[in-house]
Amino acid sequence: MHLSGQLSDWSMNDLLQIMQVTNKTGSLDIEGERRGRVHFREGRVTGAELTGIDGAHSGSDRDGVADILYVLASVAEGSFSVGAADGPDAKGWTVEEVLSDVEALQTLESEVSDSGLFEANGVKLIHEVGEAVTLGPGEWQTFVNLVPTFSFGALEARYGRGTAVRMFHTLNRLGLAETVAVPEEEADWLNRLAEGVATGATWNGHTEAPETSTEEPEAVEAVESIEPGTVEEPDVVEPEPVAASEKRRIQTELKGVAAPASTTLTDGVYDEIRRLRSRVGDK
Repeated sequence: MHLSGQLSDWSMNDLLQIMQVTNKTGSLDIEGERRGRVHFREGRVTGAELTGIDGAHSGSDRDGVADILYVLASVAEGSFSVGAADGPDAKGWTVEEVLSDVEALQTLESEVSDSGLFEANGVKLIHEVGEAVTLGPGEWQTFVNLVPTFSFGALEARYGRGTAVRMFHTLNRLGLAETVAVPEEEADWLNRLAEGVATGATWNGHTEAPETSTEEPEAVEAVESIEPGTVEEPDVVEPEPVAASEKRRIQTELKGVAAPASTTLTDGVYDEIRRLRSRVGDK
C-alpha cells in the first residue's frame, strides 16, 4: 500500500489508525515543522524517531514512543508518506495504547498551561511548603533529574557546615541519598561552586559578594580593667603580609563563624591576639 499526502488533510491519530486497521508493516515519515518517523509491524507500533537541530532521538520503549508521538501530533502543516519498514522487529504496542499515553501528556500540559511556567525565562523551586507533600515514584524521578550530583564539601562551601549537616541528616533519615563515584568531568561544577564561594563569587544565592574591607585590621586595644603601670606596654608588631590565596584558604576554613561581611581575618591577627593575652597572663 502506497500512502502519502498532506498533514492538513490527515491528523496523526488518523494515520496511526490506518496503519493499524490495514495491518501495515512499514515506516511512517512526517515532514513539517518537526520531522519524525513511526515504525510498524503488522499494524503495531514498534518504535519512533524524532529529528531536531541537535540530532535524532529514538524511542524504543512505550514511554519514549509516546513522547515522540506527542511532539509529532502537534505538527499540523507538512507532508507524510509510508515507506518500507526499517524499524525494530518487535511485538510493539497497539495504537490505542500509545495514543492513551499521548492523550495523558496532552492533559498534563493543559493543566499547567495557565500557570505561566512554560513561558517563563526561569523557574525555581519554592523554599517552603504549607503542608506535607507526598511524591509518587514517577514524581520523584522529576526531582532526581533536576538535581546534579553533589558533595558535602560543595554544600558546606555554599551554605556553611551546620546547614550542610542538617541537609545530609535529612537525606539520610529519609533514605533519599546514596554515594556514587563521580567522573572528573561531572565533578567540575562542584569544584567551580566551592571555589566560587571561597573567593566571594557567590554570596547567599547572589552573583556578587558584599563589599569587603581592603584596609589593614585595626590594632587590638588593651583591656581597661588592668591598672596602668602594672603591665608593661607591649610592642606593637605589624602582622606579616598574607597572600591573597592564603587569605581565601583561611576564610574558607572559618565556615560557620558569624562575622560582618567587612571583617577580614588572617593568621597574623590571631597570632597577635594570642601573644598579647599570654603576656597579660604572665604578669
